[in-house]
Amino acid sequence: MNPFDPRSDWTFRVTVGFILAGLLGAALPAHALDFKVYPYSTPSEGEVELAYWWTTFVQSDKSYTYFGKALDKQGLQQHSLEIEYGMTDNWTIAAYADFEKPIDGDFKYVQARAVAARYRFFEQGERFLDGAIEVEYYLPYKKYSDGEKIETRVILEKDLGRVSIMLNPIFEKDVSGAEIDAEMEFEYAAGLYYRATPLLTPGVEFYGVMGELSDLKPKNQQEHYVFPRLGFKFGHRVGLDIGYGFGLTRAGNDQILKAILELEFR
Repeated sequence: MNPFDPRSDWTFRVTVGFILAGLLGAALPAHALDFKVYPYSTPSEGEVELAYWWTTFVQSDKSYTYFGKALDKQGLQQHSLEIEYGMTDNWTIAAYADFEKPIDGDFKYVQARAVAARYRFFEQGERFLDGAIEVEYYLPYKKYSDGEKIETRVILEKDLGRVSIMLNPIFEKDVSGAEIDAEMEFEYAAGLYYRATPLLTPGVEFYGVMGELSDLKPKNQQEHYVFPRLGFKFGHRVGLDIGYGFGLTRAGNDQILKAILELEFR
C-alpha cells in the first residue's frame, strides 16, 4: 500500500469526517419523506459519493408551513445535496443539506441531516437477506422547526438473478421540541427492480407514512405512494434515477416528480 495515497491514510478519513461535521453546523431541518429506497451496498473504503436530489410536487391540494407561513404544496421544489464517504468497506458517514422553493416563496435552506452510521452486515449473499442499518440525526433551525429527531432505517435486500427486492422499514423519534412526548413513528420505502441492461434498470417503488408505531393512523389519514422509475448507469461513476409518483390516499399528494444524480469518486 502506498503510504502517500490519501485513501490509505487514516488522517484523511478523519479530515473528511470533520468536513462533514462542519457542513452540518449550518443545519436547517424540515420533515419530508425521502423518495428513495436505500440499497444494501455502501461505498468502499476511501470512496466519496456526491448526489443531487430534486423533487417537485406536480399536483397537490395540500398546504404546509414554510417559515411560519401557510403555503400551497403544489409547485414546491425540493433540492438536496449529499456527500457520502466510506470510512471502511462496511461503514459510511454522510451529510445532507436541503433547500426548498415554494411556488409562492423564496429559495431557502430548510434542512440538514447527519448520517452517523450506515453499516452493512456480512458480505453480500452470505445470508438469505442482505442487511444494513442507517441512523440519521435531524438538527433544528428554530425558525423552521423546533425539534431534533433521530431516524433509524433498516435496509433489507434480496437479489434473484436480474431482479432485486428492497425493503426499508423506517422508525422516527423526536428527541426535543414540542413533539418530544410523541411516540415513535413508522414509515416505509420498498422497491422492485429489474436489471434489463448494464445501462438501464426499470422498477417500481412504494412509500408510506403510517403514524405512531403503537397507534397507526386510520387508513384514510395515512400517506401511500407508488413510483414507476427508471435507473440509468453511465459507466462506473455516474447514476441517474428518475421517477414519477402517484398518491394512493387522500391524505397524500397527488403527483410527484423526482430525479437523483449520483457521482462516485475513488
